[in-house]
Amino acid sequence: MEKKIVVVNAGPRKGWNTDILLSEASDGAVSAGAEIQRFDLFKLERYTGCISCFGCKREKFKGHCICRDGLTPVLDAIRESNGLIIGSPNYLSNVTASFRALYERLIFQNLTYNRETVFPQERRKAFEMGKTLAER
Repeated sequence: MEKKIVVVNAGPRKGWNTDILLSEASDGAVSAGAEIQRFDLFKLERYTGCISCFGCKREKFKGHCICRDGLTPVLDAIRESNGLIIGSPNYLSNVTASFRALYERLIFQNLTYNRETVFPQERRKAFEMGKTLAER
């Protein structure tokens, strides 16, 4: 059975380091019999990171981001794949904002979320801190 591998380029420059490394990784996967589907994030229709709408937490959409934008085909392809290769250049000691948006949408849709994670005593402290700042 042929493996499906999704390759995501989170860098903006064609023919530069990230692009070259992802091409080499893709070639290696193809040589081992994999089918590659590649996405270049900077070429996609406009998209955002997670907007915390909780649509993916509803039973009907459980584990599926309900936002429809340029990342939708990427997220769908990743869900149906056997493997994922992601490359991002290092911008200011971190990944690109494009990668971060994908990461948020990819991970959040599969996390469980407890709305009671902020304990009452911390909520009270936060309230008092805000009150104190406003009164100054």
